[in-house]
Amino acid sequence: MLVVLIVADSVRADAPGFGGGPACTPMLDLMGMQGVTFDDCYCSAAWTVPSLVALATGTFPHRVGVARWRHPFPRHRPTLMSAFAAAGFEVHTVVHNPRFCLANTGQRGIVADSEVPDQVVAALRTPPGCDRFVLIHHWWTHLPYVQEKLPKKRWKKSCDLEIEALGHQPEDAVPRLTDAYHEGLSWFDERLLDRYLEAAVQGNDDVLVCFTADHGETWGESLPSDHAIEHMYDLHGRWISDETTRVPLLFWGKSAQGPLPAGRRIPGVARGVDLAPTLTGLAGVPWPGPAPGAAAPTLIDRGLDPDGAGLATDGVSLVDCIHAGTRTPLSDALTVTSHNALVPAKYPRSGRRMWSRFGLRTDVRRYVWDGLFRIREVTDYTDEHGGRLARLKDRYLELPKVWSRLADERREAVGPGERLPKDLYPRFGVVEEEDADLEGQMRMLGYAAD
Repeated sequence: MLVVLIVADSVRADAPGFGGGPACTPMLDLMGMQGVTFDDCYCSAAWTVPSLVALATGTFPHRVGVARWRHPFPRHRPTLMSAFAAAGFEVHTVVHNPRFCLANTGQRGIVADSEVPDQVVAALRTPPGCDRFVLIHHWWTHLPYVQEKLPKKRWKKSCDLEIEALGHQPEDAVPRLTDAYHEGLSWFDERLLDRYLEAAVQGNDDVLVCFTADHGETWGESLPSDHAIEHMYDLHGRWISDETTRVPLLFWGKSAQGPLPAGRRIPGVARGVDLAPTLTGLAGVPWPGPAPGAAAPTLIDRGLDPDGAGLATDGVSLVDCIHAGTRTPLSDALTVTSHNALVPAKYPRSGRRMWSRFGLRTDVRRYVWDGLFRIREVTDYTDEHGGRLARLKDRYLELPKVWSRLADERREAVGPGERLPKDLYPRFGVVEEEDADLEGQMRMLGYAAD
Protein backbone atom coordinates (compact mmCIF):
# COMPACT_ATOMS: atom_id res chain seq x y z
CA MET A 1 0.00 0.00 0.00
CA LEU A 2 1.17 3.53 -0.80
CA VAL A 3 -0.02 6.34 1.48
CA VAL A 4 0.74 9.90 0.32
CA LEU A 5 0.25 13.08 2.35
CA ILE A 6 0.61 16.26 0.28
CA VAL A 7 0.83 19.46 2.32
CA ALA A 8 0.76 22.51 0.03
CA ASP A 9 2.16 25.63 1.63
CA SER A 10 -0.15 28.62 2.20
CA VAL A 11 -3.18 27.19 0.33
CA ARG A 12 -6.51 28.57 1.51
CA ALA A 13 -9.63 26.43 1.44
CA ASP A 14 -11.26 28.87 -0.99
CA ALA A 15 -8.39 28.77 -3.51
CA PRO A 16 -8.79 25.46 -5.43
CA GLY A 17 -11.70 24.83 -7.73
CA PHE A 18 -13.22 22.08 -5.58
CA GLY A 19 -13.37 24.63 -2.75
CA GLY A 20 -15.19 27.14 -4.93
CA GLY A 21 -12.02 29.10 -5.65
CA PRO A 22 -10.67 30.83 -8.76
CA ALA A 23 -7.62 28.56 -9.25
CA CYS A 24 -7.92 26.18 -12.20
CA THR A 25 -7.36 22.80 -10.52
CA PRO A 26 -8.89 20.07 -12.71
CA MET A 27 -6.90 17.25 -11.12
CA LEU A 28 -7.79 18.26 -7.55
CA ASP A 29 -11.39 18.78 -8.64
CA LEU A 30 -11.48 15.26 -10.12
CA MET A 31 -9.97 13.84 -6.93
CA GLY A 32 -12.69 15.64 -4.98
CA MET A 33 -15.37 14.13 -7.22
CA GLN A 34 -13.86 10.66 -6.79
CA GLY A 35 -13.03 11.00 -3.09
CA VAL A 36 -13.96 12.73 0.15
CA THR A 37 -13.67 16.42 1.02
CA PHE A 38 -14.27 18.29 4.27
CA ASP A 39 -16.28 21.51 4.26
CA ASP A 40 -14.51 23.28 7.13
CA CYS A 41 -11.00 22.26 8.09
CA TYR A 42 -8.80 24.59 10.15
CA CYS A 43 -5.05 24.32 10.65
CA SER A 44 -3.91 23.92 14.24
CA ALA A 45 -1.14 26.51 13.96
CA ALA A 46 -0.96 29.68 11.91
CA TRP A 47 2.40 29.20 10.18
CA THR A 48 4.49 26.38 8.77
CA VAL A 49 6.72 24.98 11.52
CA PRO A 50 4.18 24.58 14.35
CA SER A 51 1.49 23.54 11.85
CA LEU A 52 3.62 20.70 10.48
CA VAL A 53 4.35 19.68 14.09
CA ALA A 54 0.58 19.50 14.72
CA LEU A 55 -0.03 17.51 11.51
CA ALA A 56 2.75 15.07 12.32
CA THR A 57 1.92 14.52 16.00
CA GLY A 58 -1.86 14.90 16.18
CA THR A 59 -1.16 17.30 19.05
CA PHE A 60 -1.41 21.07 19.36
CA PRO A 61 2.10 22.53 19.10
CA HIS A 62 1.99 24.40 22.39
CA ARG A 63 1.84 20.99 24.09
CA VAL A 64 4.81 19.68 22.08
CA GLY A 65 6.96 22.79 22.60
CA VAL A 66 8.47 23.06 19.11
CA ALA A 67 8.27 26.40 17.27
CA ARG A 68 11.20 25.92 14.91
CA TRP A 69 13.28 23.06 13.60
CA ARG A 70 16.21 23.64 15.94
CA HIS A 71 14.04 23.23 19.00
CA PRO A 72 14.49 19.72 20.47
CA PHE A 73 11.70 17.22 19.94
CA PRO A 74 10.28 15.00 22.73
CA ARG A 75 12.09 11.67 22.49
CA HIS A 76 9.18 9.27 22.93
CA ARG A 77 6.43 11.25 21.19
CA PRO A 78 5.01 9.33 18.21
CA THR A 79 4.60 10.97 14.80
CA LEU A 80 3.03 9.96 11.51
CA MET A 81 6.49 8.85 10.42
CA SER A 82 7.09 6.65 13.47
CA ALA A 83 3.57 5.18 13.35
CA PHE A 84 3.91 4.12 9.71
CA ALA A 85 7.46 2.85 10.27
CA ALA A 86 6.31 0.75 13.24
CA ALA A 87 3.61 -0.78 11.01
CA GLY A 88 6.25 -1.91 8.51
CA PHE A 89 5.96 0.96 6.02
CA GLU A 90 8.99 2.46 4.33
CA VAL A 91 8.94 6.18 5.19
CA HIS A 92 9.93 8.99 2.79
CA THR A 93 9.87 12.66 3.78
CA VAL A 94 10.07 15.05 0.82
CA VAL A 95 10.30 18.66 2.01
CA HIS A 96 11.34 22.08 0.75
CA ASN A 97 14.12 22.42 3.35
CA PRO A 98 15.64 18.94 3.66
CA ARG A 99 18.38 20.08 6.00
CA PHE A 100 16.05 21.26 8.76
CA CYS A 101 12.36 20.51 8.06
CA LEU A 102 11.14 17.86 10.57
CA ALA A 103 14.78 16.86 11.14
CA ASN A 104 14.49 17.40 14.89
CA THR A 105 11.98 14.53 15.14
CA GLY A 106 14.81 12.08 14.55
CA GLN A 107 12.55 9.82 12.48
CA ARG A 108 12.10 11.23 8.99
CA GLY A 109 13.05 8.10 7.09
CA ILE A 110 14.43 8.67 3.58
CA VAL A 111 14.67 12.41 2.91
CA ALA A 112 14.38 14.23 -0.44
CA ASP A 113 13.86 17.77 -1.77
CA SER A 114 10.30 18.66 -2.81
CA GLU A 115 11.65 21.52 -4.97
CA VAL A 116 13.15 18.88 -7.27
CA PRO A 117 10.12 17.16 -8.85
CA ASP A 118 12.21 14.19 -10.01
CA GLN A 119 12.98 13.41 -6.37
CA VAL A 120 9.27 13.52 -5.54
CA VAL A 121 8.51 11.12 -8.38
CA ALA A 122 11.28 8.76 -7.21
CA ALA A 123 9.77 8.67 -3.71
CA LEU A 124 6.34 7.84 -5.16
CA ARG A 125 7.51 4.97 -7.35
CA THR A 126 6.92 2.10 -4.99
CA PRO A 127 8.31 -1.37 -5.78
CA PRO A 128 5.71 -4.17 -5.93
CA GLY A 129 4.91 -5.58 -2.51
CA CYS A 130 6.35 -2.58 -0.66
CA ASP A 131 4.26 -0.57 1.81
CA ARG A 132 5.35 3.06 1.75
CA PHE A 133 4.35 6.35 3.38
CA VAL A 134 5.39 9.55 1.60
CA LEU A 135 5.02 13.02 3.12
CA ILE A 136 5.37 15.82 0.56
CA HIS A 137 5.58 19.47 1.58
CA HIS A 138 5.05 21.47 -1.63
CA TRP A 139 6.66 24.90 -1.30
CA TRP A 140 6.00 26.84 -4.50
CA THR A 141 2.55 28.03 -3.44
CA HIS A 142 4.39 30.19 -0.87
CA LEU A 143 5.35 33.82 -1.53
CA PRO A 144 6.74 34.88 -4.02
CA TYR A 145 4.63 32.24 -5.85
CA VAL A 146 7.40 31.26 -8.28
CA GLN A 147 7.47 27.75 -9.74
CA GLU A 148 11.20 27.10 -9.59
CA LYS A 149 13.90 26.50 -7.00
CA LEU A 150 15.37 29.89 -6.12
CA PRO A 151 18.72 30.57 -4.43
CA LYS A 152 18.17 32.05 -0.98
CA LYS A 153 19.27 35.54 -2.02
CA ARG A 154 16.85 35.69 -4.93
CA TRP A 155 14.02 34.23 -2.84
CA LYS A 156 14.53 36.72 -0.02
CA LYS A 157 14.89 39.70 -2.39
CA SER A 158 11.71 38.72 -4.24
CA CYS A 159 9.79 38.39 -0.96
CA ASP A 160 11.09 41.74 0.30
CA LEU A 161 10.00 43.51 -2.90
CA GLU A 162 6.52 41.96 -2.82
CA ILE A 163 5.97 42.74 0.88
CA GLU A 164 7.09 46.32 0.30
CA ALA A 165 4.64 46.61 -2.60
CA LEU A 166 1.81 45.16 -0.47
CA GLY A 167 2.54 47.72 2.24
CA HIS A 168 2.88 50.79 0.05
CA GLN A 169 0.83 50.06 -3.09
CA PRO A 170 -1.77 47.44 -2.11
CA GLU A 171 -4.21 48.54 -4.81
CA ASP A 172 -1.72 47.33 -7.44
CA ALA A 173 0.07 44.58 -5.53
CA VAL A 174 -2.92 42.67 -4.12
CA PRO A 175 -4.60 41.77 -7.45
CA ARG A 176 -1.25 40.98 -9.06
CA LEU A 177 -0.12 38.71 -6.23
CA THR A 178 -3.46 36.98 -5.78
CA ASP A 179 -3.41 36.16 -9.49
CA ALA A 180 0.15 34.82 -9.17
CA TYR A 181 -0.88 32.79 -6.12
CA HIS A 182 -3.81 31.15 -7.90
CA GLU A 183 -1.69 30.57 -11.00
CA GLY A 184 0.90 28.84 -8.79
CA LEU A 185 -1.71 26.46 -7.42
CA SER A 186 -3.00 25.82 -10.94
CA TRP A 187 0.55 25.12 -12.11
CA PHE A 188 1.02 22.57 -9.32
CA ASP A 189 -2.26 20.88 -10.27
CA GLU A 190 -1.63 20.79 -14.02
CA ARG A 191 2.14 20.27 -14.18
CA LEU A 192 3.05 18.31 -11.05
CA LEU A 193 0.06 16.61 -9.44
CA ASP A 194 -0.81 14.61 -12.55
CA ARG A 195 2.81 13.46 -12.78
CA TYR A 196 2.91 12.55 -9.09
CA LEU A 197 -0.31 10.54 -9.24
CA GLU A 198 0.87 8.71 -12.34
CA ALA A 199 4.05 7.69 -10.50
CA ALA A 200 2.04 6.67 -7.43
CA VAL A 201 -0.43 4.40 -9.21
CA GLN A 202 2.10 2.85 -11.56
CA GLY A 203 2.09 -0.81 -10.62
CA ASN A 204 0.26 -0.08 -7.36
CA ASP A 205 -3.50 -0.57 -7.01
CA ASP A 206 -3.69 0.39 -3.34
CA VAL A 207 -2.98 4.13 -3.20
CA LEU A 208 -4.37 6.52 -0.60
CA VAL A 209 -3.74 10.25 -1.03
CA CYS A 210 -4.50 13.13 1.33
CA PHE A 211 -4.22 16.75 0.16
CA THR A 212 -4.21 19.62 2.64
CA ALA A 213 -2.27 22.77 3.57
CA ASP A 214 -0.21 23.93 6.52
CA HIS A 215 -2.03 27.30 6.72
CA GLY A 216 -3.79 29.85 4.54
CA GLU A 217 -2.81 33.29 3.26
CA THR A 218 -3.99 36.88 3.44
CA TRP A 219 -3.09 39.99 1.49
CA GLY A 220 -4.66 42.43 3.90
CA GLU A 221 -8.22 41.17 4.51
CA SER A 222 -7.40 40.05 8.04
CA LEU A 223 -5.31 42.99 9.18
CA PRO A 224 -6.65 45.68 11.50
CA SER A 225 -7.75 48.79 9.60
CA ASP A 226 -4.79 50.80 10.91
CA HIS A 227 -2.18 48.17 10.01
CA ALA A 228 -0.37 47.75 6.68
CA ILE A 229 1.48 44.63 5.56
CA GLU A 230 5.08 45.02 6.60
CA HIS A 231 6.31 41.49 7.22
CA MET A 232 5.97 37.91 5.98
CA TYR A 233 3.98 37.03 9.09
CA ASP A 234 1.32 39.56 8.08
CA LEU A 235 0.50 37.14 5.24
CA HIS A 236 0.24 34.19 7.62
CA GLY A 237 1.15 33.55 11.22
CA ARG A 238 0.37 36.82 12.99
CA TRP A 239 -3.36 37.08 12.30
CA ILE A 240 -5.67 34.20 13.20
CA SER A 241 -8.58 34.47 10.76
CA ASP A 242 -10.46 32.33 8.25
CA GLU A 243 -8.14 33.52 5.47
CA THR A 244 -5.06 32.31 7.33
CA THR A 245 -6.40 29.16 9.03
CA ARG A 246 -9.12 27.57 6.89
CA VAL A 247 -7.48 24.98 4.63
CA PRO A 248 -8.57 22.27 2.17
CA LEU A 249 -8.78 18.63 3.28
CA LEU A 250 -9.28 15.93 0.65
CA PHE A 251 -8.87 12.13 0.72
CA TRP A 252 -8.69 10.10 -2.50
CA GLY A 253 -8.05 6.50 -3.44
CA LYS A 254 -8.34 3.30 -1.43
CA SER A 255 -8.33 2.85 2.31
CA ALA A 256 -7.55 -0.42 4.06
CA GLN A 257 -11.33 -1.01 4.07
CA GLY A 258 -11.70 -0.45 0.32
CA PRO A 259 -12.32 2.47 -2.09
CA LEU A 260 -13.31 5.75 -0.50
CA PRO A 261 -16.88 6.97 -1.16
CA ALA A 262 -16.96 9.06 -4.34
CA GLY A 263 -18.02 12.68 -4.16
CA ARG A 264 -18.68 12.67 -0.43
CA ARG A 265 -18.56 16.00 1.42
CA ILE A 266 -18.26 15.91 5.20
CA PRO A 267 -19.90 18.79 7.11
CA GLY A 268 -18.73 20.08 10.45
CA VAL A 269 -15.41 21.20 11.87
CA ALA A 270 -12.17 19.31 11.16
CA ARG A 271 -8.72 20.25 12.46
CA GLY A 272 -5.10 19.80 11.52
CA VAL A 273 -4.52 17.63 14.59
CA ASP A 274 -7.17 15.20 13.33
CA LEU A 275 -5.20 14.34 10.21
CA ALA A 276 -2.76 11.89 11.85
CA PRO A 277 -5.37 9.63 13.50
CA THR A 278 -7.57 9.85 10.38
CA LEU A 279 -4.87 9.04 7.83
CA THR A 280 -3.47 6.17 9.87
CA GLY A 281 -6.99 4.88 10.50
CA LEU A 282 -7.76 4.84 6.78
CA ALA A 283 -4.48 3.00 6.16
CA GLY A 284 -5.17 0.44 8.88
CA VAL A 285 -2.14 1.58 10.87
CA PRO A 286 -2.32 1.83 14.70
CA TRP A 287 -2.29 5.39 16.01
CA PRO A 288 -0.30 6.65 17.78
CA GLY A 289 1.56 3.37 17.72
CA PRO A 290 4.44 2.41 20.01
CA ALA A 291 6.64 5.05 21.61
CA PRO A 292 9.68 5.70 19.36
CA GLY A 293 12.97 4.47 20.71
CA ALA A 294 15.19 6.76 18.60
CA ALA A 295 18.29 8.16 20.29
CA ALA A 296 19.03 11.07 17.92
CA PRO A 297 20.87 14.07 19.45
CA THR A 298 17.95 16.34 18.44
CA LEU A 299 15.66 14.60 20.94
CA ILE A 300 15.07 15.34 24.61
CA ASP A 301 13.34 13.48 27.41
CA ARG A 302 10.23 15.54 28.09
CA GLY A 303 7.12 14.37 29.89
CA LEU A 304 7.01 10.84 28.47
CA ASP A 305 8.34 7.53 29.74
CA PRO A 306 10.25 5.20 27.38
CA ASP A 307 7.10 3.10 26.94
CA GLY A 308 5.07 6.20 26.04
CA ALA A 309 3.32 6.51 29.39
CA GLY A 310 2.01 10.02 29.93
CA LEU A 311 1.31 10.63 26.25
CA ALA A 312 -1.66 12.86 25.45
CA THR A 313 -2.79 13.67 21.92
CA ASP A 314 -5.53 16.03 20.75
CA GLY A 315 -6.64 14.69 17.37
CA VAL A 316 -9.65 12.44 16.83
CA SER A 317 -10.14 9.98 13.99
CA LEU A 318 -12.67 11.07 11.37
CA VAL A 319 -12.67 7.67 9.63
CA ASP A 320 -16.21 6.82 10.72
CA CYS A 321 -17.45 10.16 9.34
CA ILE A 322 -15.77 9.42 6.02
CA HIS A 323 -17.34 5.99 5.64
CA ALA A 324 -20.78 6.96 6.97
CA GLY A 325 -20.97 10.43 5.47
CA THR A 326 -21.90 11.95 8.82
CA ARG A 327 -21.04 15.29 10.36
CA THR A 328 -17.82 15.46 12.36
CA PRO A 329 -18.24 15.22 16.14
CA LEU A 330 -16.28 18.43 16.76
CA SER A 331 -17.86 21.72 17.75
CA ASP A 332 -14.83 24.01 17.37
CA ALA A 333 -11.25 24.24 16.14
CA LEU A 334 -8.31 25.67 18.09
CA THR A 335 -5.44 27.45 16.34
CA VAL A 336 -2.29 28.71 18.04
CA THR A 337 0.61 30.80 16.81
CA SER A 338 4.14 31.20 18.14
CA HIS A 339 5.71 34.37 19.56
CA ASN A 340 8.09 34.92 16.64
CA ALA A 341 5.11 35.49 14.33
CA LEU A 342 4.01 38.34 16.63
CA VAL A 343 7.49 39.71 17.37
CA PRO A 344 9.81 38.45 14.60
CA ALA A 345 13.10 36.82 15.64
CA LYS A 346 12.00 36.50 19.28
CA TYR A 347 11.87 32.94 20.67
CA PRO A 348 11.36 33.13 24.44
CA ARG A 349 12.07 30.04 26.53
CA SER A 350 8.88 30.41 28.56
CA GLY A 351 5.90 28.43 27.28
CA ARG A 352 3.48 31.16 28.36
CA ARG A 353 5.39 33.73 26.32
CA MET A 354 6.11 31.50 23.33
CA TRP A 355 2.43 30.50 22.99
CA SER A 356 0.28 33.45 24.02
CA ARG A 357 -2.14 33.88 21.09
CA PHE A 358 -4.97 31.42 20.46
CA GLY A 359 -7.96 31.37 18.13
CA LEU A 360 -11.14 29.34 18.48
CA ARG A 361 -13.44 28.84 15.47
CA THR A 362 -17.00 27.59 15.94
CA ASP A 363 -19.77 27.24 13.35
CA VAL A 364 -20.91 30.81 13.89
CA ARG A 365 -18.01 32.84 15.24
CA ARG A 366 -14.29 33.18 15.80
CA TYR A 367 -12.61 34.15 19.06
CA VAL A 368 -9.02 35.41 19.30
CA TRP A 369 -7.34 35.75 22.68
CA ASP A 370 -3.80 36.77 23.61
CA GLY A 371 -2.87 36.63 27.27
CA LEU A 372 0.40 38.50 26.77
CA PHE A 373 -0.77 41.34 24.53
CA ARG A 374 -4.21 41.57 26.18
CA ILE A 375 -6.24 40.93 23.03
CA ARG A 376 -9.85 39.72 23.01
CA GLU A 377 -11.68 39.70 19.69
CA VAL A 378 -14.96 38.16 18.53
CA THR A 379 -16.05 37.88 14.89
CA ASP A 380 -19.65 36.86 14.16
CA TYR A 381 -20.64 34.96 11.01
CA THR A 382 -24.35 34.98 11.76
CA ASP A 383 -26.91 37.20 10.01
CA GLU A 384 -27.62 40.68 11.35
CA HIS A 385 -30.46 39.69 13.70
CA GLY A 386 -28.81 36.47 14.84
CA GLY A 387 -25.54 38.33 15.31
CA ARG A 388 -27.11 40.78 17.76
CA LEU A 389 -28.63 37.93 19.78
CA ALA A 390 -25.38 36.00 19.72
CA ARG A 391 -23.38 38.96 20.97
CA LEU A 392 -25.87 39.53 23.77
CA LYS A 393 -25.65 35.87 24.75
CA ASP A 394 -21.85 35.97 24.58
CA ARG A 395 -21.67 38.95 26.87
CA TYR A 396 -23.36 37.13 29.71
CA LEU A 397 -22.79 33.42 29.10
CA GLU A 398 -20.29 32.27 26.48
CA LEU A 399 -17.44 34.78 26.47
CA PRO A 400 -16.18 34.17 30.03
CA LYS A 401 -16.08 30.41 29.33
CA VAL A 402 -14.19 30.90 26.06
CA TRP A 403 -11.58 33.24 27.53
CA SER A 404 -11.15 30.91 30.51
CA ARG A 405 -10.66 27.93 28.19
CA LEU A 406 -8.01 29.73 26.14
CA ALA A 407 -6.26 30.88 29.31
CA ASP A 408 -6.17 27.24 30.41
CA GLU A 409 -4.57 26.31 27.06
CA ARG A 410 -1.89 28.90 27.64
CA ARG A 411 -1.18 27.55 31.12
CA GLU A 412 -0.47 24.16 29.53
CA ALA A 413 1.99 25.62 27.01
CA VAL A 414 5.47 24.07 26.98
CA GLY A 415 8.60 26.11 26.39
CA PRO A 416 10.78 25.21 23.39
CA GLY A 417 13.92 24.20 25.24
CA GLU A 418 17.52 25.06 24.37
CA ARG A 419 18.11 25.52 20.66
CA LEU A 420 20.21 22.78 19.11
CA PRO A 421 23.66 23.23 17.54
CA LYS A 422 23.56 23.77 13.81
CA ASP A 423 26.15 21.07 13.15
CA LEU A 424 23.60 18.43 14.20
CA TYR A 425 21.92 19.05 10.84
CA PRO A 426 24.08 17.88 7.90
CA ARG A 427 23.91 19.97 4.76
CA PHE A 428 21.73 18.54 2.01
CA GLY A 429 22.36 18.74 -1.73
CA VAL A 430 24.08 21.75 -3.30
CA VAL A 431 25.63 24.08 -0.74
CA GLU A 432 25.10 27.77 -1.42
CA GLU A 433 27.67 30.39 -0.52
CA GLU A 434 27.17 31.67 3.02
CA ASP A 435 25.83 35.20 3.46
CA ALA A 436 25.70 36.33 7.10
CA ASP A 437 23.14 39.09 6.55
CA LEU A 438 20.87 36.86 4.49
CA GLU A 439 21.12 34.06 7.03
CA GLY A 440 20.08 36.50 9.76
CA GLN A 441 17.01 37.58 7.79
CA MET A 442 16.07 33.98 7.03
CA ARG A 443 16.38 33.10 10.70
CA MET A 444 14.13 36.01 11.63
CA LEU A 445 11.45 34.67 9.30
CA GLY A 446 11.74 31.19 10.71
CA TYR A 447 12.72 29.66 7.35
CA ALA A 448 16.24 28.85 8.49
CA ALA A 449 17.62 27.73 11.83
CA ASP A 450 18.94 30.33 14.24
